[in-house]
Amino acid sequence: MPFLYYPPPYLHLGLLLVLAYPLRGEIGPYHSISVTQVIDNCFLQPLAIKSSAPSRLKNGDKILEERPFAFGTDKDSLLEIEFLSKSSKGKFRLGRKSGLELRPDYSLNLHRGSTLCTHKDFREWKIASSGCSVHIQGAGTWMLECLTAGLKFILLEGEMSINNSNKSQIMKSGDLVIINTKSSQASKPIQVELPLLLGTSRLINGFSTPLPSKTRMISAAHVQALRLKRRYEAFVGDVSEEKKLQLWKLPQSP
Repeated sequence: MPFLYYPPPYLHLGLLLVLAYPLRGEIGPYHSISVTQVIDNCFLQPLAIKSSAPSRLKNGDKILEERPFAFGTDKDSLLEIEFLSKSSKGKFRLGRKSGLELRPDYSLNLHRGSTLCTHKDFREWKIASSGCSVHIQGAGTWMLECLTAGLKFILLEGEMSINNSNKSQIMKSGDLVIINTKSSQASKPIQVELPLLLGTSRLINGFSTPLPSKTRMISAAHVQALRLKRRYEAFVGDVSEEKKLQLWKLPQSP
């Protein structure tokens, strides 16, 4: 009679967990999400179950909620979360009085305020706000801010494209576009002064640790400064070399 081996029940359970784990990871784009910095009052709002109450966040929290869920910040509060997708890490930062909803399949909904995202690997995001939606794809560091007229998108470093069903346009470091609420169309990009933005935005320098893309943002700012200097240098009559004209567009920092 052949020998039959029946594994103990705990091995069955372990096998099920091993098989289920990669399947669970395919439900959404994030293998794990953790809270890395909390400044003042920040919270998590589960959305899968409507009756769920918000919970206050603290440093080191692991987010295990089923998507969709939302992060929120109070007045004068800032939040940073880290997400791991495949083998690459990325970060989201929320500004003051902001609400960011994370949904499956790289889908985001910025309900209010502002957010910053950085990731080195290629990603395709679907971004929505009240009355407008747009797709962005690429790798880099970018910012979003809710406006009355729609969404403001700024690429701080990297290469990305922004598109909807009608058209697509390539973004370069320092480009700012407005996505209109009525048509979801992105405006023509204008250049913001990256050195000023890097020095004044709380999403960049309001945290105790620098962004992993800090050196890339500084490099992008240097490249932009050289490009704008070459573009707007001018001499008038006998004006000396020390009085070259430089033109700058100054943004309002999120």
